[in-house]
Amino acid sequence: MKIAFVYDVLYPDTIGGVEKRIYEIGKRLAKRGHEVHVFPMTTGSGNEIIRRDGLIIHPVCRPIGLYTGGRRSVFQAVWYALHLFPVLLRIRVDIIDCQNFPYFPIVISRIIGWLRHENYVITWHECWGEFWYQYLGLGGFFGRLTEKFSLLLSHHSIAVSHHTVTRMKAEEKTCEPIIIPNGITLDDITIIQPFTKQVDVIFVGRFIPEKHPELVIEAIRILVHTYPTITCSLIGDGPMMSELQEKIHDYRLSDNIHLEGFIRDYKEVIGRIKSARVFVLPSEREGFGIVCVEALACNVPIVTTQYPLNAACDHVLPGCGYAAMPNAQDIAKGIQMYLFRQPEVSVIHDYIKKHDWDTIVCLLEQTYNKLILSK
Repeated sequence: MKIAFVYDVLYPDTIGGVEKRIYEIGKRLAKRGHEVHVFPMTTGSGNEIIRRDGLIIHPVCRPIGLYTGGRRSVFQAVWYALHLFPVLLRIRVDIIDCQNFPYFPIVISRIIGWLRHENYVITWHECWGEFWYQYLGLGGFFGRLTEKFSLLLSHHSIAVSHHTVTRMKAEEKTCEPIIIPNGITLDDITIIQPFTKQVDVIFVGRFIPEKHPELVIEAIRILVHTYPTITCSLIGDGPMMSELQEKIHDYRLSDNIHLEGFIRDYKEVIGRIKSARVFVLPSEREGFGIVCVEALACNVPIVTTQYPLNAACDHVLPGCGYAAMPNAQDIAKGIQMYLFRQPEVSVIHDYIKKHDWDTIVCLLEQTYNKLILSK
């Protein structure tokens, strides 16, 4: 098969869940003999072909900032979509797999699929619904309208989680999406050794308001009265760094909580997770939450929060984690529950096997073949 993945950035040039999924799936499909094309913003021209890790990279346009004022840039999405049209039109493929966000490329992919009589599928990572109004205020009306229009174009669609399917149906999506989750490279995680320095609690993620790293600090502030020597590592970087540093200083938790900064080495991150007793992700919005599956693969229980848009709650398994209310007191309760309790390893083992990238690639390959044959 000739497969086109449409998304505006490429791993490891940028590090995020969607680009990581495309990279891991794409390189495995290439090893299975398929021709895999990707279309990111990158330096070069659309006529220039770059080959990397089995992927055929078509530079669409020069990179511009993805975010404006902490939000995804509408201008960037339109800029990318307009430049995508001539580049994607030149390539003949069997199927176009367009990622749902930032929506405008969906229209371009659908038009080209119609013009060239090519199969297309839209992969949905999140569906926001009413959250658009919280995100953009009155402008959220246009964001939600765009999302609903994209759902109408999603006759063939893939969703990365049951949570996303539920959200899609709430927005009147009638055609049942196929669930093909995100994954992990289980063999690689298994052989990584734990970090030499052990900690009780660990957080990995961007230091941004929607990830709520401050709730981890607040929870440790509660627990330190019972466990004076409790230790915590926060791995990441972002606009909340100064705020977090001030909280740690003001609460006199410098001996308990350490801000490790952004760690690019994936093996080191996994090693640090393996050295922890509890993994905490109090995020209010996760389309999937790969890092929670990675923590489970390290046999580390997870504590996350019951926000409506947090799909990471799907990974809270019996005896392996806690879905807390979004406040420091309940997060502290979840941490305390697993500080001296081992998770149910057999439950974890059965779950993470379903999320190995090799298993997921087989499912996706079967899905593509069915779509092609049904046309």
